[in-house]
Amino acid sequence: MTVREYKKLEGMKLEFVSGMLEANGGERAIRCSFTFDMTLDFTRFVKMANGYIPGYLEHDINAIRPELDGLAYHVSYNYFADAAGNIGGNEALFRVFGHPDYYLNDWSSGGLEKRYGKPAFQIIDGRLRINARTDFRWEDPKQLIEIADLPIIQFQWALNLMEGHWSSPERPSSDIKAPSTVAVLMYANEDLIEAEGLQMFRGTRYLRGRALDFGPIKPEQILTAQ
Repeated sequence: MTVREYKKLEGMKLEFVSGMLEANGGERAIRCSFTFDMTLDFTRFVKMANGYIPGYLEHDINAIRPELDGLAYHVSYNYFADAAGNIGGNEALFRVFGHPDYYLNDWSSGGLEKRYGKPAFQIIDGRLRINARTDFRWEDPKQLIEIADLPIIQFQWALNLMEGHWSSPERPSSDIKAPSTVAVLMYANEDLIEAEGLQMFRGTRYLRGRALDFGPIKPEQILTAQ
């Protein structure tokens, strides 16, 4: 089995803006809403990406997948397609994967169920702001969820670099193989540590769900694995 390589990218940051915990009685759920700012040093991104995939942003069959655990779930990946060769900064890159239709909005199944909402993105001064929400409930409709049931929520901000492949080097047809992951660039450090009984990359931002109260989530409640 291929081991996915996660690499820290300097200048990549995840900063908490605001949050809210609410009861979602209509779906017997509890809703966590978050706003985060995601920062990317574009020059460093291009340099590191080209080190893994030469001319990464120049080829239409290369692709990218944002990994936003704790905030949203991207269904698949985005080819650069017509944007290839025209991505000169953060705004153009973010627009490749920033449409809400690319994100899942379905309940998981079994035990403590989770549903990500479709995120809303804004580009503000070169940063990508995400407004996200996650609902939690028990699969058993007779079991009502309480704050004490909420899990540890880890927040990821990473970009999966994917290299495209033609069906043949000679390109006898227009068939393209699914792109494959080469590396994942992230804001956290590369070494894994134990925090809250879980393995996390050092520097990962996270939240103790069970320690919350209904109402605003405070900045000091967003912790860092260290």
